[in-house]
Amino acid sequence: MRQSYDYEDESGGLPLIYMAVGVSVFVLMILVLVVTMNQDKKPAKQNSVVVQEEEVLSEEQQSSHVVGGDLVAEDLDFWDMYPIETEEESEEIKEEAPVEEEVEEDPSKDGKHVEIEKPDGTTEWIEINPKWKKNTYDFSNLVSKNDLLHYYSDGKQVSYLGVDLSRYQKEVDFAAIQREGIDFCMLRVGARGYETGVLQEDEKYQEFMKEAAAVNMPVGLYFFSQAVTETEAIEEADFVISRIGEYKISYPIAFDMEFIENDTSRVETLTKTEKTNIALAFLERIETAGFTGMLYGSKEWLLTRIDLSKFDKYDIWLTEEDSIPDYPYVYSMWQYTRQGEIYGIDGYVDLNISFVDYSAR
Repeated sequence: MRQSYDYEDESGGLPLIYMAVGVSVFVLMILVLVVTMNQDKKPAKQNSVVVQEEEVLSEEQQSSHVVGGDLVAEDLDFWDMYPIETEEESEEIKEEAPVEEEVEEDPSKDGKHVEIEKPDGTTEWIEINPKWKKNTYDFSNLVSKNDLLHYYSDGKQVSYLGVDLSRYQKEVDFAAIQREGIDFCMLRVGARGYETGVLQEDEKYQEFMKEAAAVNMPVGLYFFSQAVTETEAIEEADFVISRIGEYKISYPIAFDMEFIENDTSRVETLTKTEKTNIALAFLERIETAGFTGMLYGSKEWLLTRIDLSKFDKYDIWLTEEDSIPDYPYVYSMWQYTRQGEIYGIDGYVDLNISFVDYSAR
């Protein structure tokens, strides 16, 4: 059985329960609303981030975007295969690299040099000037007959054998040497004293000139010069011309300047330019008089003592005592020995080959 106070307690408790339930429902609704609102906002925020990243990517595409893909250069890991050298490391590599040694060409084998012997006996290699005209002699065509040299071309002899004579040849039988095959002679007209500077006629000149003319042997002349000025050179040329007279000169007139062995000569102090100008003055005077000028000299003299480029219009008479001369440039006459022997001449004589038949001109 229920008591009256029991009912009063029950009737007074119902409102509190309703209120609690209502509050809970309200709070739940608010939470649901809040959660719903948050869920609606998240996609919008993500879209914003995507757009921003696309804008950044668009700018970077201009410089480092990989063609055909979405990666940029920095995303590729193969760049690590090529480390960047520091400046110090680069210098160390250079120092460690082997240095190639320069190989000097052998001037005796390169075909660009010729060897000369100086008066003191030392030797030097001289570079051949590729612009100057070279001789084309083929000395495999050189033939020796009784110690006399002859040059052939296509089986035909095209050289002319000669002697040069001075007071050092005491007796000469011109008819005899002609029979021995001598085609021409070069006579020394005279010389200038290498100390005094006085002009002197060679004491055998007049005799040899008459005897050569008597057998119709072609003759050329030369003068031993010790001129130290161009004026003296012209004086020497005039001295030669004055001694020709009525004689026929069919071979050249040569300028011969040399040093004196075991003594001091007037020309030793001359410069290369001075010697060049002196020789030119002599030859120009000879040419003006209507004769053919020729420059005589050794390989060393021609290549080092004068400026050879100034003599391109004059013939060269080379003296080189060798089986085969290695003077590289053009020359017309070659004195190949100073100790030649031939019947008709008492003692040694200089022997020459001329590659030009001057008497036929």
